[in-house]
Amino acid sequence: MNWYLAVFGFYMVFLIWTCLQSLKNVESMSDFTTGGHRMGLWIGVGTSVATWVSVASVMGVPGYLYSSGVAAIIGWVAGWFFGTALIPLVAYKIRRPETPARTFPEYVQMRYEPFKKSSPIRSLVAALMLIGYFVFTHLQVVGFGIVFSTITGIDYKIAIFAFLIFLLFTSIGGFWSVAVTDSVNSVLIVLGVVLGAGAVLTATGGFENIYNTLATTTAPTIEGGESLSAGVLLSPVGTFGIGALFSIFISNSLGAAVSPHWVTRMLAPKSVKVAVMQMMLSVLVLIAIFLPLIVIGLGAKSLIPSLPAGRTTDYIMPIVIMEYAHPLVGALTLIALCAAAISTANSMLLHCGTSLYNDIYKNIFPNKKVSEETERKQLRFCIYALGILAVVSAIKPPVLLAMGFTYVYGGFGAAFFFVVYLGLYWKRMNRMGAYANIILGSTVYVIAKVMGATNPFIIGLAVAFVGVLIAVYATKKPPLEAYEPYFEEHTSPSTQKVIAAIQKGEHTQEEYLKSTSA
Repeated sequence: MNWYLAVFGFYMVFLIWTCLQSLKNVESMSDFTTGGHRMGLWIGVGTSVATWVSVASVMGVPGYLYSSGVAAIIGWVAGWFFGTALIPLVAYKIRRPETPARTFPEYVQMRYEPFKKSSPIRSLVAALMLIGYFVFTHLQVVGFGIVFSTITGIDYKIAIFAFLIFLLFTSIGGFWSVAVTDSVNSVLIVLGVVLGAGAVLTATGGFENIYNTLATTTAPTIEGGESLSAGVLLSPVGTFGIGALFSIFISNSLGAAVSPHWVTRMLAPKSVKVAVMQMMLSVLVLIAIFLPLIVIGLGAKSLIPSLPAGRTTDYIMPIVIMEYAHPLVGALTLIALCAAAISTANSMLLHCGTSLYNDIYKNIFPNKKVSEETERKQLRFCIYALGILAVVSAIKPPVLLAMGFTYVYGGFGAAFFFVVYLGLYWKRMNRMGAYANIILGSTVYVIAKVMGATNPFIIGLAVAFVGVLIAVYATKKPPLEAYEPYFEEHTSPSTQKVIAAIQKGEHTQEEYLKSTSA
Protein backbone atom coordinates (compact mmCIF):
# COMPACT_ATOMS: atom_id res chain seq x y z
CA MET A 1 0.00 0.00 0.00
CA ASN A 2 2.91 2.39 0.68
CA TRP A 3 4.05 2.08 -2.94
CA TYR A 4 0.59 3.01 -4.20
CA LEU A 5 0.24 6.04 -1.95
CA ALA A 6 3.79 7.25 -2.65
CA VAL A 7 3.38 7.08 -6.43
CA PHE A 8 -0.08 8.64 -6.21
CA GLY A 9 1.26 11.51 -4.06
CA PHE A 10 4.09 12.19 -6.51
CA TYR A 11 1.62 12.15 -9.39
CA MET A 12 -0.65 14.63 -7.62
CA VAL A 13 2.20 17.10 -6.94
CA PHE A 14 3.47 16.88 -10.52
CA LEU A 15 -0.03 17.39 -11.91
CA ILE A 16 -0.55 20.52 -9.82
CA TRP A 17 2.81 21.91 -10.96
CA THR A 18 2.01 21.39 -14.66
CA CYS A 19 -1.39 23.06 -14.22
CA LEU A 20 0.19 26.14 -12.66
CA GLN A 21 2.77 26.34 -15.44
CA SER A 22 0.10 26.08 -18.15
CA LEU A 23 -1.79 29.11 -16.76
CA LYS A 24 0.94 31.31 -18.25
CA ASN A 25 -0.34 30.48 -21.74
CA VAL A 26 -3.92 31.62 -21.09
CA GLU A 27 -4.36 35.21 -22.20
CA SER A 28 -7.72 35.17 -24.02
CA MET A 29 -10.97 33.22 -24.40
CA SER A 30 -9.52 31.68 -27.55
CA ASP A 31 -6.60 30.39 -25.45
CA PHE A 32 -9.05 29.03 -22.88
CA THR A 33 -11.30 27.21 -25.37
CA THR A 34 -8.94 26.00 -28.14
CA GLY A 35 -5.42 26.94 -27.10
CA GLY A 36 -5.40 30.03 -29.30
CA HIS A 37 -5.15 27.84 -32.44
CA ARG A 38 -1.39 27.55 -31.81
CA MET A 39 -1.02 24.03 -30.43
CA GLY A 40 2.18 22.30 -31.54
CA LEU A 41 2.42 18.77 -32.89
CA TRP A 42 3.74 16.88 -29.87
CA ILE A 43 1.53 18.46 -27.25
CA GLY A 44 -1.34 17.88 -29.71
CA VAL A 45 -0.47 14.19 -29.88
CA GLY A 46 -0.30 14.04 -26.10
CA THR A 47 -3.71 15.62 -25.55
CA SER A 48 -5.31 13.58 -28.38
CA VAL A 49 -4.03 10.28 -26.97
CA ALA A 50 -5.03 11.07 -23.39
CA THR A 51 -8.49 12.25 -24.39
CA TRP A 52 -8.96 9.20 -26.62
CA VAL A 53 -7.90 6.84 -23.81
CA SER A 54 -10.59 7.15 -21.17
CA VAL A 55 -11.76 4.80 -18.43
CA ALA A 56 -13.98 3.26 -21.09
CA SER A 57 -10.74 2.20 -22.76
CA VAL A 58 -8.46 1.22 -19.90
CA MET A 59 -11.14 -0.30 -17.66
CA GLY A 60 -14.26 -0.84 -19.75
CA VAL A 61 -12.56 -2.62 -22.66
CA PRO A 62 -10.57 -5.07 -20.48
CA GLY A 63 -13.84 -5.71 -18.65
CA TYR A 64 -15.63 -6.65 -21.86
CA LEU A 65 -12.63 -8.70 -23.03
CA TYR A 66 -12.86 -10.59 -19.73
CA SER A 67 -16.59 -11.26 -20.07
CA SER A 68 -17.05 -11.53 -23.85
CA GLY A 69 -13.62 -12.45 -25.23
CA VAL A 70 -12.09 -11.35 -28.51
CA ALA A 71 -15.42 -10.00 -29.80
CA ALA A 72 -14.81 -6.89 -27.70
CA ILE A 73 -11.80 -6.13 -29.91
CA ILE A 74 -14.14 -5.84 -32.90
CA GLY A 75 -16.81 -3.81 -31.15
CA TRP A 76 -14.69 -1.29 -29.28
CA VAL A 77 -11.02 -1.35 -30.29
CA ALA A 78 -11.60 -1.78 -34.05
CA GLY A 79 -14.55 0.62 -33.92
CA TRP A 80 -12.62 3.39 -32.23
CA PHE A 81 -9.58 2.92 -34.48
CA PHE A 82 -11.73 3.12 -37.61
CA GLY A 83 -13.29 6.31 -36.28
CA THR A 84 -9.83 7.71 -35.59
CA ALA A 85 -8.82 6.98 -39.19
CA LEU A 86 -11.69 9.20 -40.38
CA ILE A 87 -10.78 12.17 -38.19
CA PRO A 88 -7.99 13.49 -40.51
CA LEU A 89 -10.74 14.05 -43.11
CA VAL A 90 -12.32 16.45 -40.63
CA ALA A 91 -8.98 17.99 -39.65
CA TYR A 92 -8.07 18.80 -43.25
CA LYS A 93 -11.16 20.97 -43.69
CA ILE A 94 -12.10 22.26 -40.24
CA ARG A 95 -8.70 23.91 -39.69
CA ARG A 96 -8.52 25.56 -43.13
CA PRO A 97 -10.03 28.96 -42.28
CA GLU A 98 -7.49 31.65 -41.36
CA THR A 99 -9.66 32.34 -38.31
CA PRO A 100 -11.08 28.97 -37.23
CA ALA A 101 -14.05 28.53 -34.94
CA ARG A 102 -13.29 28.34 -31.23
CA THR A 103 -15.88 25.68 -30.41
CA PHE A 104 -17.89 23.07 -32.28
CA PRO A 105 -21.19 24.99 -31.90
CA GLU A 106 -19.45 28.11 -33.22
CA TYR A 107 -18.37 26.12 -36.29
CA VAL A 108 -22.00 25.07 -36.79
CA GLN A 109 -23.12 28.70 -36.62
CA MET A 110 -20.37 29.84 -39.02
CA ARG A 111 -21.31 27.12 -41.50
CA TYR A 112 -25.10 27.26 -41.27
CA GLU A 113 -26.29 30.53 -39.67
CA PRO A 114 -23.47 33.01 -40.31
CA PHE A 115 -25.68 36.10 -40.29
CA LYS A 116 -27.51 35.44 -37.04
CA LYS A 117 -26.34 37.18 -33.92
CA SER A 118 -28.28 34.77 -31.68
CA SER A 119 -28.11 31.42 -33.48
CA PRO A 120 -30.76 28.80 -32.53
CA ILE A 121 -28.77 25.97 -34.12
CA ARG A 122 -25.70 26.91 -32.08
CA SER A 123 -27.67 26.67 -28.82
CA LEU A 124 -29.30 23.39 -29.91
CA VAL A 125 -25.93 21.80 -30.67
CA ALA A 126 -24.47 23.10 -27.41
CA ALA A 127 -27.39 21.65 -25.43
CA LEU A 128 -26.84 18.18 -26.93
CA MET A 129 -23.11 18.48 -26.22
CA LEU A 130 -23.81 19.50 -22.63
CA ILE A 131 -25.87 16.34 -22.08
CA GLY A 132 -23.43 14.01 -23.82
CA TYR A 133 -20.26 15.35 -22.21
CA PHE A 134 -21.84 15.44 -18.78
CA VAL A 135 -22.44 11.69 -19.20
CA PHE A 136 -18.81 11.25 -20.31
CA THR A 137 -17.55 13.18 -17.29
CA HIS A 138 -19.80 11.15 -15.01
CA LEU A 139 -18.30 7.91 -16.38
CA GLN A 140 -14.75 9.12 -15.72
CA VAL A 141 -15.72 9.88 -12.11
CA VAL A 142 -17.08 6.34 -11.78
CA GLY A 143 -13.85 4.87 -13.16
CA PHE A 144 -11.65 6.95 -10.86
CA GLY A 145 -13.78 5.99 -7.86
CA ILE A 146 -13.38 2.29 -8.65
CA VAL A 147 -9.58 2.58 -8.93
CA PHE A 148 -9.09 4.87 -5.94
CA SER A 149 -11.27 2.76 -3.67
CA THR A 150 -9.40 -0.37 -4.79
CA ILE A 151 -6.02 1.23 -4.05
CA THR A 152 -6.88 2.76 -0.68
CA GLY A 153 -9.74 0.65 0.60
CA ILE A 154 -11.78 3.84 0.99
CA ASP A 155 -15.49 3.48 0.26
CA TYR A 156 -16.33 4.22 -3.40
CA LYS A 157 -18.79 6.98 -2.47
CA ILE A 158 -16.05 8.82 -0.60
CA ALA A 159 -13.36 8.08 -3.20
CA ILE A 160 -15.20 9.85 -6.01
CA PHE A 161 -15.03 13.15 -4.12
CA ALA A 162 -11.22 12.92 -4.19
CA PHE A 163 -11.59 13.05 -7.96
CA LEU A 164 -13.24 16.44 -7.69
CA ILE A 165 -9.94 17.99 -6.57
CA PHE A 166 -8.12 16.75 -9.67
CA LEU A 167 -11.02 17.51 -11.97
CA LEU A 168 -11.39 21.14 -10.95
CA PHE A 169 -7.70 21.89 -10.61
CA THR A 170 -6.74 20.55 -14.03
CA SER A 171 -9.53 22.59 -15.65
CA ILE A 172 -8.66 26.03 -14.27
CA GLY A 173 -6.41 26.92 -17.19
CA GLY A 174 -8.87 25.82 -19.85
CA PHE A 175 -7.55 24.08 -22.95
CA TRP A 176 -3.87 24.75 -22.21
CA SER A 177 -4.15 23.29 -18.72
CA VAL A 178 -5.99 20.26 -20.07
CA ALA A 179 -3.51 19.76 -22.94
CA VAL A 180 -0.40 19.97 -20.74
CA THR A 181 -1.73 17.56 -18.11
CA ASP A 182 -2.96 15.29 -20.91
CA SER A 183 0.57 15.04 -22.30
CA VAL A 184 1.89 13.98 -18.89
CA ASN A 185 -0.96 11.51 -18.50
CA SER A 186 -0.28 9.98 -21.94
CA VAL A 187 3.24 9.01 -20.88
CA LEU A 188 1.92 7.49 -17.65
CA ILE A 189 -0.78 5.55 -19.48
CA VAL A 190 1.66 3.99 -21.96
CA LEU A 191 4.11 3.08 -19.19
CA GLY A 192 1.42 1.76 -16.86
CA VAL A 193 -0.42 -0.52 -19.30
CA VAL A 194 2.81 -1.95 -20.76
CA LEU A 195 4.06 -2.85 -17.28
CA GLY A 196 0.65 -4.21 -16.34
CA ALA A 197 0.54 -6.45 -19.43
CA GLY A 198 4.00 -7.75 -18.59
CA ALA A 199 2.85 -8.66 -15.09
CA VAL A 200 -0.22 -10.48 -16.42
CA LEU A 201 1.81 -12.43 -18.99
CA THR A 202 4.25 -13.49 -16.28
CA ALA A 203 1.47 -14.56 -13.93
CA THR A 204 -0.42 -16.55 -16.59
CA GLY A 205 2.65 -18.26 -18.02
CA GLY A 206 2.33 -16.75 -21.48
CA PHE A 207 0.03 -16.46 -24.49
CA GLU A 208 -0.45 -20.20 -24.92
CA ASN A 209 -1.93 -20.59 -21.45
CA ILE A 210 -4.21 -17.60 -22.02
CA TYR A 211 -5.44 -19.10 -25.29
CA ASN A 212 -6.07 -22.52 -23.74
CA THR A 213 -8.10 -20.95 -20.93
CA LEU A 214 -10.24 -18.94 -23.36
CA ALA A 215 -10.84 -22.07 -25.47
CA THR A 216 -11.99 -24.28 -22.60
CA THR A 217 -13.30 -22.22 -19.68
CA THR A 218 -16.97 -22.23 -18.78
CA ALA A 219 -16.56 -20.22 -15.57
CA PRO A 220 -19.27 -17.56 -15.23
CA THR A 221 -18.20 -13.93 -15.40
CA ILE A 222 -19.66 -13.29 -11.93
CA GLU A 223 -19.72 -15.93 -9.20
CA GLY A 224 -23.14 -17.55 -9.10
CA GLY A 225 -23.96 -16.37 -12.63
CA GLU A 226 -24.70 -18.34 -15.78
CA SER A 227 -21.85 -20.52 -17.03
CA LEU A 228 -20.24 -19.62 -20.36
CA SER A 229 -20.25 -21.93 -23.36
CA ALA A 230 -16.84 -23.49 -24.00
CA GLY A 231 -14.99 -21.54 -26.69
CA VAL A 232 -17.38 -18.57 -26.73
CA LEU A 233 -14.59 -16.21 -25.62
CA LEU A 234 -12.71 -16.96 -28.86
CA SER A 235 -15.78 -16.51 -31.06
CA PRO A 236 -15.78 -13.39 -33.31
CA VAL A 237 -19.21 -12.45 -31.97
CA GLY A 238 -18.64 -13.65 -28.40
CA THR A 239 -21.64 -13.26 -26.13
CA PHE A 240 -23.09 -10.37 -28.16
CA GLY A 241 -24.51 -11.77 -31.41
CA ILE A 242 -23.79 -10.35 -34.88
CA GLY A 243 -26.45 -7.62 -34.81
CA ALA A 244 -25.51 -6.24 -31.40
CA LEU A 245 -21.78 -6.36 -32.17
CA PHE A 246 -22.21 -4.52 -35.47
CA SER A 247 -24.29 -1.89 -33.66
CA ILE A 248 -21.51 -1.36 -31.13
CA PHE A 249 -18.85 -1.16 -33.88
CA ILE A 250 -20.73 1.32 -36.05
CA SER A 251 -21.68 3.56 -33.12
CA ASN A 252 -18.10 3.66 -31.84
CA SER A 253 -16.60 4.29 -35.27
CA LEU A 254 -18.88 6.72 -37.12
CA GLY A 255 -20.08 8.28 -33.88
CA ALA A 256 -16.59 8.93 -32.54
CA ALA A 257 -15.43 10.39 -35.86
CA VAL A 258 -17.82 13.36 -35.58
CA SER A 259 -17.95 13.76 -31.83
CA PRO A 260 -17.60 17.48 -31.01
CA HIS A 261 -14.54 17.05 -28.79
CA TRP A 262 -12.58 15.61 -31.73
CA VAL A 263 -13.69 18.44 -34.01
CA THR A 264 -12.56 20.89 -31.32
CA ARG A 265 -9.21 19.09 -31.00
CA MET A 266 -8.71 19.69 -34.73
CA LEU A 267 -9.34 23.42 -34.28
CA ALA A 268 -6.49 23.80 -31.80
CA PRO A 269 -3.36 22.99 -33.91
CA LYS A 270 -1.40 25.85 -35.47
CA SER A 271 -1.92 24.60 -39.05
CA VAL A 272 -3.80 22.10 -41.20
CA LYS A 273 -0.65 19.98 -41.55
CA VAL A 274 -0.20 19.76 -37.79
CA ALA A 275 -3.88 18.86 -37.33
CA VAL A 276 -3.66 15.93 -39.77
CA MET A 277 -0.28 14.69 -38.51
CA GLN A 278 -1.50 14.92 -34.92
CA MET A 279 -4.06 12.16 -35.43
CA MET A 280 -1.80 9.98 -37.58
CA LEU A 281 0.92 9.94 -34.93
CA SER A 282 -1.64 9.46 -32.18
CA VAL A 283 -2.69 6.16 -33.75
CA LEU A 284 0.83 4.78 -33.29
CA VAL A 285 0.77 5.62 -29.59
CA LEU A 286 -2.72 4.17 -29.25
CA ILE A 287 -1.54 0.85 -30.69
CA ALA A 288 1.13 0.75 -27.97
CA ILE A 289 -1.65 1.21 -25.40
CA PHE A 290 -4.32 -1.14 -26.71
CA LEU A 291 -2.19 -4.19 -27.36
CA PRO A 292 -1.28 -4.37 -23.63
CA LEU A 293 -4.93 -3.73 -22.68
CA ILE A 294 -6.01 -6.70 -24.80
CA VAL A 295 -3.41 -8.89 -23.05
CA ILE A 296 -4.61 -7.74 -19.63
CA GLY A 297 -8.31 -8.22 -20.40
CA LEU A 298 -7.97 -11.69 -21.91
CA GLY A 299 -5.25 -12.82 -19.49
CA ALA A 300 -7.38 -11.86 -16.50
CA LYS A 301 -9.73 -14.77 -17.27
CA SER A 302 -6.88 -17.20 -16.61
CA LEU A 303 -6.02 -15.56 -13.30
CA ILE A 304 -9.49 -14.81 -11.95
CA PRO A 305 -12.05 -17.22 -13.47
CA SER A 306 -15.02 -15.38 -11.92
CA LEU A 307 -15.45 -12.03 -10.22
CA PRO A 308 -16.93 -11.88 -6.70
CA ALA A 309 -20.67 -11.32 -6.54
CA GLY A 310 -21.53 -7.64 -6.38
CA ARG A 311 -18.64 -6.56 -8.63
CA THR A 312 -19.00 -5.50 -12.27
CA THR A 313 -16.44 -6.29 -14.96
CA ASP A 314 -15.19 -2.69 -14.69
CA TYR A 315 -13.35 -3.85 -11.56
CA ILE A 316 -11.30 -6.59 -13.29
CA MET A 317 -8.41 -4.31 -14.29
CA PRO A 318 -7.57 -2.90 -10.83
CA ILE A 319 -8.25 -6.27 -9.12
CA VAL A 320 -5.94 -8.33 -11.34
CA ILE A 321 -3.15 -5.71 -11.21
CA MET A 322 -3.23 -5.42 -7.43
CA GLU A 323 -3.21 -9.20 -6.96
CA TYR A 324 -0.61 -10.23 -9.54
CA ALA A 325 1.74 -7.28 -10.19
CA HIS A 326 4.72 -6.12 -8.13
CA PRO A 327 3.61 -3.23 -5.89
CA LEU A 328 5.63 -0.66 -7.87
CA VAL A 329 4.33 -1.98 -11.20
CA GLY A 330 0.83 -2.12 -9.78
CA ALA A 331 1.10 1.45 -8.51
CA LEU A 332 2.24 2.75 -11.91
CA THR A 333 -0.49 0.80 -13.72
CA LEU A 334 -3.28 1.97 -11.43
CA ILE A 335 -2.02 5.55 -11.56
CA ALA A 336 -2.29 5.17 -15.34
CA LEU A 337 -5.99 4.33 -14.87
CA CYS A 338 -6.43 7.44 -12.75
CA ALA A 339 -4.57 9.45 -15.41
CA ALA A 340 -6.94 8.15 -18.09
CA ALA A 341 -9.96 9.22 -16.03
CA ILE A 342 -8.54 12.67 -15.23
CA SER A 343 -7.28 13.42 -18.74
CA THR A 344 -10.63 12.62 -20.37
CA ALA A 345 -12.82 14.10 -17.63
CA ASN A 346 -11.15 17.52 -17.59
CA SER A 347 -11.47 17.71 -21.36
CA MET A 348 -15.14 16.73 -21.30
CA LEU A 349 -15.82 19.08 -18.41
CA LEU A 350 -14.26 21.93 -20.40
CA HIS A 351 -16.62 21.10 -23.28
CA CYS A 352 -19.58 21.06 -20.87
CA GLY A 353 -18.71 24.43 -19.40
CA THR A 354 -17.91 26.03 -22.74
CA SER A 355 -21.16 24.75 -24.26
CA LEU A 356 -23.21 26.08 -21.34
CA TYR A 357 -21.52 29.47 -21.05
CA ASN A 358 -20.12 30.40 -24.46
CA ASP A 359 -22.59 28.67 -26.78
CA ILE A 360 -25.85 28.82 -24.82
CA TYR A 361 -25.75 31.68 -22.30
CA LYS A 362 -23.75 34.16 -24.41
CA ASN A 363 -25.57 33.14 -27.58
CA ILE A 364 -28.99 33.72 -26.01
CA PHE A 365 -27.89 36.98 -24.35
CA PRO A 366 -25.42 38.44 -26.90
CA ASN A 367 -25.80 42.02 -25.70
CA LYS A 368 -24.36 41.39 -22.23
CA LYS A 369 -20.81 42.63 -22.66
CA VAL A 370 -18.10 41.89 -20.08
CA SER A 371 -14.32 41.78 -20.19
CA GLU A 372 -12.50 38.61 -21.28
CA GLU A 373 -11.12 38.23 -17.77
CA THR A 374 -14.66 38.26 -16.37
CA GLU A 375 -15.74 35.79 -19.05
CA ARG A 376 -12.99 33.37 -18.04
CA LYS A 377 -13.98 33.68 -14.38
CA GLN A 378 -17.63 33.00 -15.19
CA LEU A 379 -16.70 30.06 -17.41
CA ARG A 380 -14.55 28.58 -14.64
CA PHE A 381 -17.52 28.89 -12.27
CA CYS A 382 -19.67 26.92 -14.75
CA ILE A 383 -16.97 24.24 -14.95
CA TYR A 384 -16.74 23.99 -11.15
CA ALA A 385 -20.52 23.68 -10.77
CA LEU A 386 -20.75 21.00 -13.47
CA GLY A 387 -17.83 19.12 -11.91
CA ILE A 388 -19.61 18.96 -8.56
CA LEU A 389 -22.81 17.73 -10.23
CA ALA A 390 -20.87 15.05 -12.14
CA VAL A 391 -19.37 13.72 -8.91
CA VAL A 392 -22.72 13.71 -7.11
CA SER A 393 -24.35 11.90 -10.06
CA ALA A 394 -21.69 9.15 -9.88
CA ILE A 395 -22.67 8.00 -6.38
CA LYS A 396 -24.84 5.34 -8.01
CA PRO A 397 -23.37 4.56 -11.47
CA PRO A 398 -26.08 3.34 -13.91
CA VAL A 399 -24.14 1.67 -16.76
CA LEU A 400 -20.91 -0.13 -17.56
CA LEU A 401 -18.16 2.26 -18.60
CA ALA A 402 -17.49 1.14 -22.17
CA MET A 403 -21.19 0.78 -23.03
CA GLY A 404 -21.94 4.25 -21.68
CA PHE A 405 -19.47 5.71 -24.18
CA THR A 406 -21.05 3.69 -26.99
CA TYR A 407 -24.49 5.15 -26.25
CA VAL A 408 -23.22 8.74 -26.35
CA TYR A 409 -21.09 8.19 -29.46
CA GLY A 410 -24.14 6.72 -31.18
CA GLY A 411 -26.20 9.77 -30.28
CA PHE A 412 -23.51 12.21 -31.43
CA GLY A 413 -23.04 10.32 -34.70
CA ALA A 414 -26.76 10.27 -35.46
CA ALA A 415 -27.10 13.99 -34.71
CA PHE A 416 -23.93 15.41 -36.25
CA PHE A 417 -22.58 13.08 -38.97
CA PHE A 418 -23.97 14.99 -41.96
CA VAL A 419 -23.60 18.35 -40.21
CA VAL A 420 -19.86 17.73 -40.13
CA TYR A 421 -19.00 15.73 -43.26
CA LEU A 422 -21.51 17.21 -45.70
CA GLY A 423 -20.87 20.65 -44.23
CA LEU A 424 -17.16 20.32 -44.96
CA TYR A 425 -17.34 18.52 -48.30
CA TRP A 426 -20.62 19.62 -49.98
CA LYS A 427 -21.23 23.30 -50.73
CA ARG A 428 -24.97 22.75 -51.19
CA MET A 429 -25.42 21.53 -47.59
CA ASN A 430 -27.49 24.25 -45.93
CA ARG A 431 -29.13 25.39 -42.72
CA MET A 432 -32.32 23.33 -43.05
CA GLY A 433 -30.29 20.23 -43.89
CA ALA A 434 -28.34 20.71 -40.66
CA TYR A 435 -31.54 21.08 -38.63
CA ALA A 436 -32.91 17.92 -40.25
CA ASN A 437 -29.79 15.95 -39.32
CA ILE A 438 -29.73 17.16 -35.71
CA ILE A 439 -33.43 16.86 -34.93
CA LEU A 440 -34.29 13.69 -36.86
CA GLY A 441 -31.03 11.90 -36.09
CA SER A 442 -31.07 12.47 -32.34
CA THR A 443 -34.82 11.93 -31.91
CA VAL A 444 -34.99 8.72 -33.95
CA TYR A 445 -31.85 7.36 -32.26
CA VAL A 446 -33.34 7.82 -28.78
CA ILE A 447 -36.72 6.35 -29.80
CA ALA A 448 -35.08 3.35 -31.48
CA LYS A 449 -32.86 2.82 -28.43
CA VAL A 450 -35.81 2.95 -26.02
CA MET A 451 -37.78 0.52 -28.21
CA GLY A 452 -34.90 -1.97 -28.10
CA ALA A 453 -33.81 -1.80 -31.76
CA THR A 454 -30.70 -3.83 -32.53
CA ASN A 455 -28.95 -0.94 -34.30
CA PRO A 456 -30.52 2.39 -33.30
CA PHE A 457 -27.58 4.33 -34.73
CA ILE A 458 -28.10 3.04 -38.30
CA ILE A 459 -31.84 3.72 -38.04
CA GLY A 460 -31.27 7.26 -36.81
CA LEU A 461 -28.62 7.94 -39.44
CA ALA A 462 -30.74 6.56 -42.30
CA VAL A 463 -33.80 8.62 -41.35
CA ALA A 464 -31.61 11.70 -40.91
CA PHE A 465 -30.01 11.21 -44.35
CA VAL A 466 -33.39 11.13 -46.09
CA GLY A 467 -34.47 14.20 -44.13
CA VAL A 468 -31.24 16.04 -45.00
CA LEU A 469 -31.63 15.43 -48.74
CA ILE A 470 -35.28 16.54 -48.73
CA ALA A 471 -34.49 19.64 -46.67
CA VAL A 472 -31.46 20.65 -48.76
CA TYR A 473 -33.16 20.38 -52.14
CA ALA A 474 -36.45 21.87 -50.93
CA THR A 475 -34.78 25.05 -49.68
CA LYS A 476 -32.38 27.60 -51.16
CA LYS A 477 -28.63 27.31 -51.40
CA PRO A 478 -26.49 28.61 -48.53
CA PRO A 479 -24.83 32.02 -48.89
CA LEU A 480 -21.19 32.22 -50.00
CA GLU A 481 -20.12 33.30 -46.51
CA ALA A 482 -21.36 30.01 -45.06
CA TYR A 483 -19.17 27.61 -47.04
CA GLU A 484 -16.35 29.67 -48.55
CA PRO A 485 -13.87 29.30 -45.63
CA TYR A 486 -13.93 25.50 -46.00
CA PHE A 487 -13.65 25.31 -49.79
CA GLU A 488 -11.47 28.26 -50.84
CA GLU A 489 -7.87 28.99 -49.89
CA HIS A 490 -8.55 32.73 -49.67
CA THR A 491 -11.87 34.12 -48.50
CA SER A 492 -13.66 37.27 -49.64
CA PRO A 493 -13.77 40.42 -47.48
CA SER A 494 -17.48 39.83 -46.79
CA THR A 495 -16.75 36.34 -45.40
CA GLN A 496 -13.91 37.64 -43.26
CA LYS A 497 -16.24 40.31 -41.89
CA VAL A 498 -18.93 37.72 -41.07
CA ILE A 499 -16.47 35.45 -39.23
CA ALA A 500 -15.14 38.38 -37.20
CA ALA A 501 -18.69 39.46 -36.36
CA ILE A 502 -19.67 35.98 -35.17
CA GLN A 503 -16.67 35.73 -32.87
CA LYS A 504 -17.27 39.21 -31.47
CA GLY A 505 -21.07 38.87 -31.30
CA GLU A 506 -21.60 42.06 -33.31
CA HIS A 507 -24.22 41.03 -35.88
CA THR A 508 -27.52 42.90 -35.97
CA GLN A 509 -30.91 41.56 -36.98
CA GLU A 510 -31.07 44.25 -39.70
CA GLU A 511 -27.87 42.90 -41.28
CA TYR A 512 -29.28 39.42 -41.26
CA LEU A 513 -32.58 40.42 -42.88
CA LYS A 514 -30.72 42.46 -45.49
CA SER A 515 -28.46 39.51 -46.36
CA THR A 516 -31.31 37.00 -46.66
CA SER A 517 -33.44 39.27 -48.85
CA ALA A 518 -30.60 40.11 -51.24
